[in-house]
Amino acid sequence: MNPIEKSHQLVREKMSKAGLSEAFILDFIKKIEQVRAGETGIVKWESVGDLDPLVDEISLEEIHSKFTFQKELLEKLVVIKLNGGLGTSMGLEKAKSLIPIKENKSFLEVIADQIRFIRNKFGLEVPLLFMDSYNTQKDSQEELSRIGFSQKITSTFLQNKVPRLAVKDLSPIKSANEKEDWCPPGHGDIYFTLVETGILDQLLDQGFEIAFLSNGDNLGATVDPHIVSFLLNEKIDFAMEMTPKTLADKKGGAIYRNLVNGEFCGYELLETAQVPKDKEHEFSGLGKFRTFSTNNLWINLTSLKKRFAAGDFSLSLIVNPKTVDGIDVLQLETAMGSAVGNFPKFKGIIIPRDRFAPVKKTEDYLIRRSDAYDLNEDFSLTMSQARKKANLGEMLVSLDDTYYKKIKRFDELFKAYPSLVLCEELKVEGEIEFDAKIEIKGKVSFVNRTGKLRKISELAKATFSNEIVSF
Repeated sequence: MNPIEKSHQLVREKMSKAGLSEAFILDFIKKIEQVRAGETGIVKWESVGDLDPLVDEISLEEIHSKFTFQKELLEKLVVIKLNGGLGTSMGLEKAKSLIPIKENKSFLEVIADQIRFIRNKFGLEVPLLFMDSYNTQKDSQEELSRIGFSQKITSTFLQNKVPRLAVKDLSPIKSANEKEDWCPPGHGDIYFTLVETGILDQLLDQGFEIAFLSNGDNLGATVDPHIVSFLLNEKIDFAMEMTPKTLADKKGGAIYRNLVNGEFCGYELLETAQVPKDKEHEFSGLGKFRTFSTNNLWINLTSLKKRFAAGDFSLSLIVNPKTVDGIDVLQLETAMGSAVGNFPKFKGIIIPRDRFAPVKKTEDYLIRRSDAYDLNEDFSLTMSQARKKANLGEMLVSLDDTYYKKIKRFDELFKAYPSLVLCEELKVEGEIEFDAKIEIKGKVSFVNRTGKLRKISELAKATFSNEIVSF
């Protein structure tokens, strides 16, 4: 047995022992072979073409004006939320969706309330499914039970997991903590899992034709009945909600026209990890890409089944280098938005910022928890009316990673959330405890270089406007 065969055998044994299916194992080994053949996941920049706004895009405003709500079409909708993340970047060891976000409600409870609102308003049962991970499923199901959320069909299905691979020979690693041997395969796994678990067939058998997929940490992503009408009337296979780019959106992925020798060959999703190093500035800027993908995605389930049955359903490979226990490893991932390349009938839906309010870092968490964002009647989380009236967009917040990166210490230091309705930029350097209610207007920096904990109350001031405050 040569080294490559040995490596594949080790992968197969590890994944089989973990109860992963033969079809999924074969798919993963195929990805390993791509890496061996030199696949890096980095795109050829000359293949990245611009979208044609007249052909490839439609505004939500236009959809609302042309496609009316039709109850018989809304009955064909299922909502699926990605709920596999632990929020490790924020220091969490449980599902991020379980932490409070507004009015002492968790993300999960707000999502459930959004669905209950739709059910009550239109008098129909829109199902809600969560794609959970091994780390989030139990706690999340307990939370749904606690808040009394129920439905006829299952509310959960399990995302797969894949081995981390040693860079040196692409064999699975063995670390001190067995959990560290594994990683999520990226949210592109959702299609494989829906098909393999039989959930796709169950949904189709029960008359569901459209799935609305989005991240569990984006509480702006609510059901829009007009979009459902648009997709079914226009027979769209795949639609991605996209929003105009701002300086706060440097890492957002983007849909592009894939060009081969200058000829259009279909649509693709470009993620940050796929951008050549010398093109990162162009990718993150506001020039080439006017909009970015929100990961609010609509897919026709019949089209998905047909495309899977045709074979060679492909997702762009993302090769993510990491270090685990001092070992250089690769994580092989896919993004669910990259499924766009499999469908001819695509539309990018240009949406207002209100449908995109994710929480990836404690900076985002502060913004969403503050009075700059409101929880509305339909339980969507959107920028407050007062902020909109002041013609303010997404604010830039920078918190000192040493003290604020992890949620536990963040909570200890933000005993009182500042009013951010009129804030444009907030920067916090050093260890500062926000122990008194204050209002921040314009661009404000708080700087503590004393090496000791300082408190906002020491300043004996209620309003800060366009200033740098040093302790």
